[in-house]
Amino acid sequence: MQRYNYRALTSDGDTVRGLMEALRPADVHDALTARSLRVVTVKRRRTRLTLSELFPGSFKVSTQHIALFCRELATFVRVGVPVTPAIATIAEQSSNPRLRAACATMAADLERGAALSEAVAAHPAVFPVLMVDMIRAAEVSGSLDKVLKQVAQHIEREANARRKVRAAMAYPFVVVVMAFFISIGLVTFVLPQFRTLFESFHADLPKPVALMLGTSDFLRAHAIPLLIGLLALMLLGGRFARSASGRLTMDRLVLRLPLFGKMYEAAIVERFCRTLSDMLVAGVPITQTFPVVIESTNNRVYKRALRTVAAQMAVGEGFSRPMRRTGLFPPVVTQMIKVGEETGTLDENLNEAAELYSEELDMRIKRMTAIIEPALILAVAAIVGFLAISMIEAIYSLAGTIK
Repeated sequence: MQRYNYRALTSDGDTVRGLMEALRPADVHDALTARSLRVVTVKRRRTRLTLSELFPGSFKVSTQHIALFCRELATFVRVGVPVTPAIATIAEQSSNPRLRAACATMAADLERGAALSEAVAAHPAVFPVLMVDMIRAAEVSGSLDKVLKQVAQHIEREANARRKVRAAMAYPFVVVVMAFFISIGLVTFVLPQFRTLFESFHADLPKPVALMLGTSDFLRAHAIPLLIGLLALMLLGGRFARSASGRLTMDRLVLRLPLFGKMYEAAIVERFCRTLSDMLVAGVPITQTFPVVIESTNNRVYKRALRTVAAQMAVGEGFSRPMRRTGLFPPVVTQMIKVGEETGTLDENLNEAAELYSEELDMRIKRMTAIIEPALILAVAAIVGFLAISMIEAIYSLAGTIK
């Protein structure tokens, strides 16, 4: 993407100046023309590359920006503003450079006669595939504003679910890290002072202190080999985790973790039901919906099972029976899917299942937090308490030696 300074004239003859990101000057010209402006000049602005330009994969468009884009475009469409000038206006107002550049290019593509779904599909790094398929269905049904609002709600619900899981994981991680560094600090900086003090009085160190100091000495003496070994282990582990068998093994282990496994399972089921329901409501055929839902599933155990379900659906086995045979979905979900198939209310039943497992996810997060918090407090208290008692014992031992 390049930045271009432009100068244009309105229908009243007023001068408009601004900055736009686009692939080429023609895209800027087309985008301005779509806003009924007469282009005077378009000049490339030579600036230093930003971090987002140097490392585009590290600066993704956030879900909040995508949801806001959908809501703003839905509002423009609902009040009767044509899509092309609406997207051009959003491009000017957006604070995200990648989204702004994508909107500028989309406006130019629309001006040349492309459909909105095609223009959105040209930016897979910005817009999710689900959004493209839902917009394509809306172009046929003529309900673009409603579908865009639905996409925004779906993205916000998914972001909220991910936020809940991350928040639940953050607390134990922070506590464990703090306990680790406190212990390292005490063993590294505090306990060695006792050794110097005891040696000055020719006294023997208490066994707990001697054990910890021996461990500290060993770690310091072999720091470089241990760091090299740890780095090699991390590299090998990362390589294994990136392989197909490694990712499958890791995802299988996550599902078997105590407390965390059931929480992840509830999150996966909720996301599956929500995504499938939203796409069916938008009018996307289930044969087109299912591949998108499979790709949006993060866990590879579920992804592999759902691919089997898709293959069985393709040969006419229906939906609920293959789902039940996977053994990964709770009976209440497969039963609601079966009823939805028979009554023609599959989208409604899937939405009900999503709401049910959204509540299930909240409940499991609260339960996990209620169990982990006291367990972590006891563990940290035991570690710090052992260190404190060892130091107090050393102080009393030294006092006895001095007497």
